[in-house]
Amino acid sequence: GEVIDFTAPLHDLTVKIIDYNKAALVEQICEPVRVTERLPVKQIIRTPEGDLVYDFGQNVAGVVEVNTPDGFDGRIKLEFCEILVHGNFYNANLRTAKATDEICIKGKATVRPEFTFHGFRYVRISGAELPSDCVTALVMHTDMRRTGSIHSSNKRFDRLMQNVVWGQRGNFVDIPTDCPQRDERLGWTGDINAFCRTAAYNYDIRAFMKKWLNDLRNDQGENGGIPHMIPDFYRCNQLNSDCRHTDAMWSDCVTMVPRTLYEMYGDISFIADNYAAMKKFIAAREQTTENGLVCRGTEYGDWLALDNEQMVACDCIGRTDKYYITNVFFVNSLRIVAESARLLGKTAEAELYAKKYEKTLKLVRDEYFTKNGRLALDTVTAQVIALHFGIVEENHRNKLAKQLNDNVVRHGYRMVTGFVGSPYLLFALADNGYFDTAVRVLMKNCYPSWLYEVDMGATTVWERWNSLMPDGTPNPDGMNSYNHYAYGSVMEFVYRRIAGIETVGAGFKKVRIAPRPIKGLPALEAEYNGIKVGYKYIDGDVKYAVTVPSGIYAEIVINGKTVATGSGEYKFSTQSENLDIPPYTPESTVIEVFDNPKAVEAFNEVFGGIFTGSEIAWMKAEPKTLGFMAEFRDSEGKMKLSDFPEMLDRANKLFAQKTEL
Repeated sequence: GEVIDFTAPLHDLTVKIIDYNKAALVEQICEPVRVTERLPVKQIIRTPEGDLVYDFGQNVAGVVEVNTPDGFDGRIKLEFCEILVHGNFYNANLRTAKATDEICIKGKATVRPEFTFHGFRYVRISGAELPSDCVTALVMHTDMRRTGSIHSSNKRFDRLMQNVVWGQRGNFVDIPTDCPQRDERLGWTGDINAFCRTAAYNYDIRAFMKKWLNDLRNDQGENGGIPHMIPDFYRCNQLNSDCRHTDAMWSDCVTMVPRTLYEMYGDISFIADNYAAMKKFIAAREQTTENGLVCRGTEYGDWLALDNEQMVACDCIGRTDKYYITNVFFVNSLRIVAESARLLGKTAEAELYAKKYEKTLKLVRDEYFTKNGRLALDTVTAQVIALHFGIVEENHRNKLAKQLNDNVVRHGYRMVTGFVGSPYLLFALADNGYFDTAVRVLMKNCYPSWLYEVDMGATTVWERWNSLMPDGTPNPDGMNSYNHYAYGSVMEFVYRRIAGIETVGAGFKKVRIAPRPIKGLPALEAEYNGIKVGYKYIDGDVKYAVTVPSGIYAEIVINGKTVATGSGEYKFSTQSENLDIPPYTPESTVIEVFDNPKAVEAFNEVFGGIFTGSEIAWMKAEPKTLGFMAEFRDSEGKMKLSDFPEMLDRANKLFAQKTEL
């Protein structure tokens, strides 16, 4: 935070000129951080504990500006937080961060901090009781050009897409941080590796990422290891801790992020500038292998996955074998380096790394797959990355895809994957014949899921699936952020597989547009750099509208058939099943109601006591559907089955009111 005393006596300052080597100074590489939006107070709250709290209605990164009235003489204290717990100000998740500004001033003035920023939705003010129009949140982030957007007719889903964008804005403050609020706010490499393509759809991040990749190269170890955070916090602060490693996902940012940016922008400099760093990294990872496979080194595993065994001490890395994950990412990075060498015309090196790739891929397959194609690990994440990164042999792909689908269904379509599995889960399903399953996961209403966060009042994406539990209490772990963009990578799936905007090759000069309307989203509009795709369900038909700017060659695919090529404006219409379905249907499970507190309120209000009793426990556990529950209660004489459709309709409408944004 910042302390400003405008009443302190002024003293003359003496300027002293010193010699300084300016050779290390370079011009600004990316856009500056600016105030990009001003948010008024949405409501003033007097909490049960008596605090005066101002709610801006949106979790942001920035500062608060205050206007003091004539005759004011005192000290104003501003403290920041992201959520209220049981109506009270809650900042325990900020850990050691004070997140406090103090301003001492006399008279009428407009003041704001100049040398700090905070992550917050709420500010607690003491020392003055100011009217709402005297308190304003100033949203701050790197001033990038907006390039993409997604809007839908589903208000909850639309809020999710907004949450992803707000999370990016809150964490793209000069560097891509993990979170903007607590005593961290560091450029964690794994987070941006998960989110990079989504970020590039939403904004023009070329200059922003060039700057960060330059920092990455500067902080890379002589042995090729990559710090977990860029800039290297530990080295910069002389904490005598070398945090330069070769762990999966986090360290693989040196290969994967440049490749993603090249694919998005067609700018070969992302490859050329980082190619040497990629090779150094591969050499460093090779030092952690035995017989060609990685078997030692620091690893974060499937960070924050929810699939740990109940009888094993809980940790954050999930149940998927951490070195299996690393070896999969090792194969992927070798493939990227081989392709990078080819793009740069380095034929001999391309052949060298291609051979390394083929050799390591075979070793991974031999180690983790049986001769009949069964993966030796049974977690969702293990299956996802084997499919997504091409580890499974093609003749066994369908078998593994079915196993993944069965696994997801067995988990009730709920999210159990962490930072490694979640960005690729929906792609692994949709691209291997299980698009409908991917949609059910995406549109899931209960904990843990993306829409659950929305229903719990989130205005940015959370760090954990369980950052806020269904009973309204925060996760007790000290590491708990309510503005963390990694799981916001889901927006990439919406751009690429639902709106269907996909580059062919690099740079979107040639594109494939293949929208796939889904149940629960009867209308959707998406745009990326002038490419516009929209659909709307109307009375049994889906109306499509596509715009392709001049200079871009597009293949437009509807229901698996190419219907147009080139650029221009196009309209199509196809017959469709009903897409305008409510959140809860007879096929929804009972547990899906009970793991969403707002749904519990709505259904109990409509259905009365039939959602209580000992029978509910086994309906939740099996799990049984709402349709089954209605039939069961009908057999008991507690409700009429004929009344169920109307009651379900009322429950959905009440749920919509309770989740109104």
